[in-house]
Amino acid sequence: ARTGSNWADQLERVFLRLGHAETDEQLQNIISKFLPPVLLKLSSTQEGVRKKVMELLVHLNKRIKSRPKIQLPVETLLVQYQDPSAVSFVTNFTIIYVKMGYPRLPVERQCELAPTLLTAMEGKPQPQQDSLMHLLIPTLFHMKYPAEPLKAAASPFNLAEKPKTVQLLLDFMLDVLLMPYGYVLNESQSRQNMPSGQGSSSSTTGGPGIPQPPPGMSFYAAKRVIGDSPWTPELLEQCKLGIVKFIEAEQVPELEAVVHLVVASSDTRHSVATAADLELKSKQSLIDWNNPAIINKMYKVYLGDIPLKTKEGSVLKPEMKRESVSTRVKLKIVPHLLRSRQAAETFPANIQVTCMF
Repeated sequence: ARTGSNWADQLERVFLRLGHAETDEQLQNIISKFLPPVLLKLSSTQEGVRKKVMELLVHLNKRIKSRPKIQLPVETLLVQYQDPSAVSFVTNFTIIYVKMGYPRLPVERQCELAPTLLTAMEGKPQPQQDSLMHLLIPTLFHMKYPAEPLKAAASPFNLAEKPKTVQLLLDFMLDVLLMPYGYVLNESQSRQNMPSGQGSSSSTTGGPGIPQPPPGMSFYAAKRVIGDSPWTPELLEQCKLGIVKFIEAEQVPELEAVVHLVVASSDTRHSVATAADLELKSKQSLIDWNNPAIINKMYKVYLGDIPLKTKEGSVLKPEMKRESVSTRVKLKIVPHLLRSRQAAETFPANIQVTCMF
C-alpha cells in the first residue's frame, strides 16, 4: 500500500510538472522522461495508481494532440512494447503512443527504426501487427539500400530467418498495391452499379451491411490497409513506389514477390506501373514461370475467392472473401499465364480463368 501511495504521489508531481510546462521543449522533455515508466504502472495492483495513470494519460493526450511538433520517446516505447514480460494492458497502451509518435519523427529517424517495427510484430495480435505495418509502409519510399556488392552484409532488414514476418509483410504489401486511389471504405457500392471490368464474377463476396470492397480485395483487407488514418492518393502512390523499391532491393525472396510486381505494373499511376514493369523485365530471365507457387498465386489473385462446395469454402466469412481483380490487372496476368505450361495444367483454375476471360 505504501508503494502504491508513493507512486500516486509521484504521478501527482508529474501532473504538476506537465501543468507548468510552457514550451514544447519543456513538455517534450517531461514526456520523454516519464511516459515509458508511467505506462508500466498500468500493471499496478493498486487501483488508485491505475486510476491516476489513466487521468494523467488523458491529460497528456490532449497536450500532445494539440502540439504536433512534440516528439515522443518512440525507440524506448518500442523496446518496452517488445518486452516479453509486459502484460497485455501495458503493451496495448504502449502501441498507442508508438503510433502517435512514429509519424512525428524526422524521416531519417523513421528509416532507422523501420527494422525495429518489423521485429516488434513477432507474436503480437493481428490488429497491432497491422498498425505497425501501416507505420512501416510509407517509410519504405525513403529507405536507403546498400549497393549490390554489399547487399548481404549491410541489408537494413534482416528477414532471412523470419518467414512468418515475411509472409505477413508480403500479404499486406499486395493489398496496398491492389488498393485504388481515393477509395473510401464507408461508401457502400452495390454490385449492380459496379463498372464492367471492375467487379467480380463471384456474387458471394460481401453481404448485408458490408460495403463493396475494391477489386481483388475483401472488406477486411481494405479495412486493414486504410487503418486509423487513411493515406491520401499521393501518399498511397509513394507507398506503392516504396514497395517496388523494397522488392527491387531484394529484401524479400524473389520468388515471393513476382505477383507483387505483376500487380504493380498494372497500376493506374505511371510512376508505379513503370517502376514495376522495368523491374519485372529485368527479372524475366530469372523467373521460372512454371513454378507452381508463382502460378497458383497468380490464379488466386486473378480469381479471388470463387465459392466452392467444400467445407473450407462454406466457413469463409463474407467480409473475408476476396473479389476477382479488375480487368486492368487481369490483362497483365494473362500473358504470364500463357507462357507457362504449369498454368495450362492447373485445374480447375485454368478453366475458370478461360471462362472469365
